[in-house]
Amino acid sequence: MKKLLILFAVTLGCVTANAQCTADPQYQNSTYGIWPDTIQNLPIVVQGQPYFTTLTVKTPATLLEANSGDSSILYIDTLGTSTFVGGWPVDSMDLVQVNGMPTGLVLHCDELDANVNNCMLPGSYLTCAYVDGTTNDPIGIYPIELVINIYTHGTIIIIPISTDLYSALGSYESITGYNIVISNSASYEMFNSNEFTLLQNVPNPTKNNTTIQFNTPNSNMIKFQITDMFGKVVYSENIKSDIGLNTIEFNNILSTGVYTYSVQNEERIISKRMIISK
Repeated sequence: MKKLLILFAVTLGCVTANAQCTADPQYQNSTYGIWPDTIQNLPIVVQGQPYFTTLTVKTPATLLEANSGDSSILYIDTLGTSTFVGGWPVDSMDLVQVNGMPTGLVLHCDELDANVNNCMLPGSYLTCAYVDGTTNDPIGIYPIELVINIYTHGTIIIIPISTDLYSALGSYESITGYNIVISNSASYEMFNSNEFTLLQNVPNPTKNNTTIQFNTPNSNMIKFQITDMFGKVVYSENIKSDIGLNTIEFNNILSTGVYTYSVQNEERIISKRMIISK
């Protein structure tokens, strides 16, 4: 069930709040989904400023719908009999935990919705969720992981069964794809998790100890290089990058002056300037 809840699991949360959200009614007759989706993703967060964004959710009616119409894995073999469970209803979904959320931001369910009980959403249902709060975490891209469970019921042979994802498979579903992007009011740099981007070093100016971050959509070798104002290379190293946000803690001793730092992959090189002061 790898595709089971990719589009709607982000909608659950269990923290009481005074804010509220409103579902977009145009999706009332849609199949399951969440808007905005993981391609459009969530609006950028600015450090130190209040943040609020709403998500509209339509949950699936059956396991087949939840699995994007793929019936190949929706069979259970019991006592020599193969039973198709794609028609089993989605009774409810529950958020187990959220990983990667920046400090100060919280994912909420719609606690004003009488049908959302303890952050469990019924199947075939239109509702909403929201993220709010204020964060001062460093600028960058924060991938969000949601750990969820789904409840269903049906009949195998003549035996009624009520079960959930964890009981059936021994594990929860881990959902990825949504990002929280933090910028600041001074530079308001815009980042796309699917692009090769380089952030301004922090702090700048610096006394040699500074943090440099870059984002890459692929895991590959990155050439990191620093040159002085005359174009002379004063520092160089090759870095094995991870997909997403990467951090370089630079603490080499350089003379006072203006330098250019750059990261280079197989396709392009990106550069920014930093100031070393004493």
